[in-house]
Amino acid sequence: MFIKMSQPKKRAETLMFSRAAVISQRDAKLCLMFRVGNLRNSHMVSAQIRCKLIKSRQTPEGEFLPLDQCELDVGFGTGADQLFLVSPLTICHEINSESPFFCLSQRSLRSEQFEIVVILEGIVETTGMTCQARTSYTEDEVLWGHRFLPVMSLEDGFFRVDYSQFHATFEVPTPPYSVKEQEENLSQSSLLSSPVEKKSRREQVCPLDCADVTGEKNKLPAKLQKISSRKEGLPPRALRMSSCNAEKNFSTGDLLEIQEISPMSDGEDGDHRMQLKALKINAKALTQSTSKLELQKDFPGMGALGVKLEDNFPAKL
Repeated sequence: MFIKMSQPKKRAETLMFSRAAVISQRDAKLCLMFRVGNLRNSHMVSAQIRCKLIKSRQTPEGEFLPLDQCELDVGFGTGADQLFLVSPLTICHEINSESPFFCLSQRSLRSEQFEIVVILEGIVETTGMTCQARTSYTEDEVLWGHRFLPVMSLEDGFFRVDYSQFHATFEVPTPPYSVKEQEENLSQSSLLSSPVEKKSRREQVCPLDCADVTGEKNKLPAKLQKISSRKEGLPPRALRMSSCNAEKNFSTGDLLEIQEISPMSDGEDGDHRMQLKALKINAKALTQSTSKLELQKDFPGMGALGVKLEDNFPAKL
């Protein structure tokens, strides 16, 4: 008798929906959200929610479809559409490339014409009869950049629901651009922040003239490093004299090694000619006779310094 006299329509009236839907960011994603709640203590068994977007459109072939229906994903793939209504819940639709709101922005929302139909179905716990509640949101009832106020609070170890704040919203910072525009701006900024760097040969290989003194010393052969290290301990006068002799003490192999070490770029033809000219002068200096080198060795004042330049001569000299 009770089952036959009861009306599921009365049970549907105790299911509440928020007066407006909001669009804001959740988990760094733009989402369309609305709120649903149950006013009775009895539960809805197997409660499921679905959303339909009703909007007229025109196909690429020119066919006009009035009041075309499109499904809005509210968690069908993840099971979020299966509700357990013990407390007010916020239903979320993520706006992505597969959403019909992919190109929707705050500016275009004012000129759009659509309606979102929300359908909540479930089984009444006391009677076992199927109950259905419906509501809808038009474009004027969708608030951009808003969020719902929290209605639950913890008091004396129990959660208290304040249904007086069920429809209240507040503004939050939300970008006014559509998801499509945000993705395009993100891709452009990523291309500008990481340009393709093409280094020339001159940037990749540092020339010997621009290197510091320690770098030049490390790049010289072992024999030249010994000569330069010995020159550091000499007085200035001896250094000037030994620098003149050092050019003649280089062997032909050392000159070839210096030629291989010195980098040359494609645009440095003038430097290349100067280096070849210096190599020719050094090679010509090697052809001097041993008698001249002996005279330079016995230069006045060098004997008092105790510098033995014979150790720096190659084996042939």
